[in-house]
Amino acid sequence: MRIRSAYPSISNLEVSYVKDAIQNGWGTKRNLYTDRLIKYFSKYLNLKYILPVINCTSAIHLSLLSAGIKKGDEVIVPDLTWISSASPLLYIGAIPVFVDVDENTLCIDSKKIEKSINKKTKAIIAVDLLGNMPRYDLLKKISKKYNLVLIEDAAESIGAKFKGEKAGTFGEVSVFSFNATKLVMSGQGGILATNNKKIYLKAKNLSNHGIDRELNKKYYWTSQLGFNYNITNFQSACAYAQVKRINELIRYKKKIYKLYKKHFKNIKNVKLTSIDKYSDQTFWIVYAKINKKINKEKICDKFKKYKIDMRPMFYLLSSMPIFDKKNSIKKNNPVAKNISQNSLCLPNGYDLNENKIKYIASIFKKVVN
Repeated sequence: MRIRSAYPSISNLEVSYVKDAIQNGWGTKRNLYTDRLIKYFSKYLNLKYILPVINCTSAIHLSLLSAGIKKGDEVIVPDLTWISSASPLLYIGAIPVFVDVDENTLCIDSKKIEKSINKKTKAIIAVDLLGNMPRYDLLKKISKKYNLVLIEDAAESIGAKFKGEKAGTFGEVSVFSFNATKLVMSGQGGILATNNKKIYLKAKNLSNHGIDRELNKKYYWTSQLGFNYNITNFQSACAYAQVKRINELIRYKKKIYKLYKKHFKNIKNVKLTSIDKYSDQTFWIVYAKINKKINKEKICDKFKKYKIDMRPMFYLLSSMPIFDKKNSIKKNNPVAKNISQNSLCLPNGYDLNENKIKYIASIFKKVVN
């Protein structure tokens, strides 16, 4: 059997909720599971305002617009992350400023941020990468010092904690992903979370074509240009079941990490995901950094003949053609570059077991060394 790079955990709970949403989630019950998801997430994060949306990219887009980020504003982002952490900046004409990452957490290096701040800087997008978390104690101090909006991209780290506080509770506004590969998933979907009522109401209005029925008392009236970013009741049903199982899902991820550590310990020139002393990580994806120069694409291809789907680490955003000298600010980010070039993301699906991980380790040793 092929070992896939990702695979969800689907229990009877997800099946029953989605079935109920399909059979009965119409008319007055058309938002039943979305409302339940909102209530559960609000309690889970201890935040007042939760806005489920169609995906995390739209949540970031809404966060930027609702926080007042506009064309020409500069926003600091880590250079090593998934594309949608920064691409919504281009939607609105804002300018991403790419900053290096910490070599242990792979998250934005707070010590390197201040050098990139000027009068045009309006926000920081901090990404909780692969189940890890950055130094939010320092990020909050920097944001306060320079009056910057802190947006927490917690898409990959739901359930993680920094100094005992949950991911998604550090930003003025935070976002989550329910993409099919994530720890909590519904195929697609996302969450915008905040305690700021003004941001929430603005985002809610924009997410539904700019229609504000409470304000205008008109059913189809659009007060401003908006977007079709609403989540479906079916997606909410699956996400609601998944988030109710979050502790079980995190325990599985931590078990997989321990098994990877056990079976990779004798492979030379390889370092797995580091334990961070400040954070309780979820290990959504365990990565392997190879301590020599490699061609990550060719190595991933070699795993295919052994029926293992291996993925390369994210590419530097600053290396992508959509970000040029006119619409972004690029700097030399050696740590991010080294991690990106020489790291692989190990299979992380919920269909793994010790035998499969032992097999992955044996093939990894053969292919890499």
